[in-house]
Order: sequence, then C-alpha cells, then structure tokens
Amino acid sequence: MKISLIYLPHPYLKQPGSQAPLGLLYLASVLERANYDVSIQNFTSLSDEQAIDELEEADLYGITATSLELPSAGDFAKGIKKKYPKSKIIVGGAGTCSEDLVDLRNIDSICKGEAELAIVDIVEDARTGKLQDIYIARTPEKLDEIPFPARHLLDGKLGGNIFSYNQNYVGSGSTVITSSRGCPCRCAYCTAGSTSQRRVRFRNVENLYDEIKEVVEHYGVRQFRFSDDMFTADQKRVLQICERIGDLNIAWRISCRVKPCTKPLFKAMYDAGCKEVSLGVESFDQDVLDVLKKGTTVEDNVRALEICDEVGIKARILLMINTPGQTRKTIEKNIFWLARVPYNIIACTIFVPLPGSDIWRNPASYNITILERDLRKYNFYFFGPQGENEIPNIIELHGRDTDEVNKETRLFRDYLKSTGKLNQG
Repeated sequence: MKISLIYLPHPYLKQPGSQAPLGLLYLASVLERANYDVSIQNFTSLSDEQAIDELEEADLYGITATSLELPSAGDFAKGIKKKYPKSKIIVGGAGTCSEDLVDLRNIDSICKGEAELAIVDIVEDARTGKLQDIYIARTPEKLDEIPFPARHLLDGKLGGNIFSYNQNYVGSGSTVITSSRGCPCRCAYCTAGSTSQRRVRFRNVENLYDEIKEVVEHYGVRQFRFSDDMFTADQKRVLQICERIGDLNIAWRISCRVKPCTKPLFKAMYDAGCKEVSLGVESFDQDVLDVLKKGTTVEDNVRALEICDEVGIKARILLMINTPGQTRKTIEKNIFWLARVPYNIIACTIFVPLPGSDIWRNPASYNITILERDLRKYNFYFFGPQGENEIPNIIELHGRDTDEVNKETRLFRDYLKSTGKLNQG
C-alpha cells in the first residue's frame, strides 16, 4: 500500500520553504518503522495546480491542515479525487479541532489529535476498506518512544531561512525540531484549550541531544528552530538542555512567553547557541492583554526584551493588532513602548478569531461580533508575495467604528514600516 503525506501549497507566504512539515515527518517515521511505503510531498512553494500536476498516485493521501487551511485542504482533496478517484484521503493536524468546518465532499476521514499512535491503525483500516469517518487519536505521553522525524524523505531540503533578516550563524540551511508538546496557558485567542494540548509533555534531554547530533552529523545542518509552544515552560529542564547541547556548535531560535524570563536562564540559552527568541508580547496595552487573557503585563513585556538585550539574544517581538479590547489609546501605547524597548525585529499580525479558540466560541464575552466566519477570507498577514494585504473586516469591536479601527491599523503598519524592523515575510 502506497501512502503519500501532503504539505499543502502556501501561496500567501513570501518564504514558504523556510520550515519543514515536522508533524508529517513524525508520521512518516512511524509508518516506515511499520514497513509501509510512505512519501512526503512538500508542495509549500507551488500552486494547487502545479502540485496536483506533480502529485504521484497513492492508495492513501494524508493532508495536514491548520484551522485556516481547512478550505485549502478541501480544494486540494477535490483535485486529488479528480486525478485519482479510487484513492482515499484523510485530513489531520491542528485544524481538525473544528471538524465541523472540514469539507467532507472529497475527504474520506478525519483524524483529531496527535496521530502517531493512530496512523498505523488508520492505514490498516484504509487497506481493508474499513476506514472510519473520524478517528480520535490517543495523545502520545512518552515522546521519546516516537522515532525521529524522517528527514531523509525531504530530498536534502530540511528548511530555509529562520533567523531575522535571513542571517546565518553556523553554515546555512536549517531544520525544525521540538523538545516538548503542549502549552499550559489559556490565552483566549489560541486553540490550545483542550486538556491534551494544555498538558505539556517533555522529551528526555538525552533523546533531544541525540536527534540534534544526528542532524549535524548526517545532514551537516547546525541551525535549528524549536517549534515548542512554550520552550521555557520548565526552566530547570531548559538549563539541562543548554548544558547538554553546548558543545555541538549550533545556532537556534525559540518561541516563548515573556514570563518566566530571567537573566540567568536566557544567559544560559545564549551561551548554548540561542541566537533569537520570539516573544509573545501581543500588545503594550494592558487592557488588551487582560481581555486576551494573556496573563502577562506590560512590565513583563519590557523586562523580557531588556533581558534579551543584556545577554546578547536578538528579540523578535510578536504583536497583534485589531484585537478585542483595542481602544483609541492602544496604538499610542504600542508606539510609546516600541520607541523605548530594545528589539531586533517585529512580526505583527492582524487578529482573526481562530476556530476552536474561546473568542471564536464566545465572541460576545469579548465585546466583539464576528462578522465573517468564511475561513477563505481570513488572512492575518500584513504582507504577501504581491505586497501589502488589505485589512479584512472579520470582527467588529462593540462601541467602535470598524472603518476607524482599520484606519488605526493602517497607521500602525506605516509606523512599524518606518522603524525599518518590521518583518515583511
């Protein structure tokens, strides 16, 4: 039985090949261990038409999708069925937390949750004609028991530029890696609200070291992006990781909240090769932080950025605009602090209510109305391959004129551009 795992086209990204599809690579490694014929089709840099034209025939196709990619998954499945009508198609990934939004006309099955413990049974059901409509995958508790991602299926292209301004620190190229799964927080805009996603599960430090060493020795890649939702969730463990990998001469980047953030912790990361941290600042308006249930303060934001500067780590500020809780003072507060804090680059997105998040389910509780639930119209990026994107009218803030809010957003974008530090893709 031939299995093809598909990473969808991403025509809205300016650098679509910067990261490899880590989730699919894990599934491929599990299937290979079970002696199945599996391939990875990374179509991220192609159009749908180009991808379908290149697609080879398989018995079973597995498509991974985020919430906002569900319409694209449905379109791609239609193209597969037209070309290979006898094939079976299953969709998984983070987007399936909202299975009611999956277009089932050309999709045979949905897998909800992390699929490593379910994928072999799914394939066997497909082989015997017993494919179920929905699979609820058991959450892998022992991450060390999952084989390393099948990077050899990527034809040598493990990843592209991951650092600010396309900088390279140790050679060139990169790969994505994870040391944990899950996030302990309950931010209102995030879909990680389920019990399994909130429970953080950690890999053994030695297991992580072995994977990094394998990548260095087998592929010659020494630059890594950690995809952990919350890399610093366990500070003691971070220190153990830094001590263990310090002799590998690698450069790496992480994402984390602005707390916990201490100078000794970040100094240890810097000494072990951490060059850049993406900090979930979101806003310098405390009212916005409170409405979003961020659990942080403006002071936390400022101090985290100061610590990065003090130890030598470059800080990538992650901001959102057009959010619930935004007032006429929000832009002013953001500009005030951005003119005073140290940072290297800003990545700002336009808020959209993600399916599965608390804001999506209970918009009135956040004093907003969701004007549009057609995911095809959702785009939170300021920029795309063709330049600046239009500001979408997705939500309405109660008591505020939508045109006025959108004008504020355009003015804020102009300010960010004037800094010379706005990430434009």
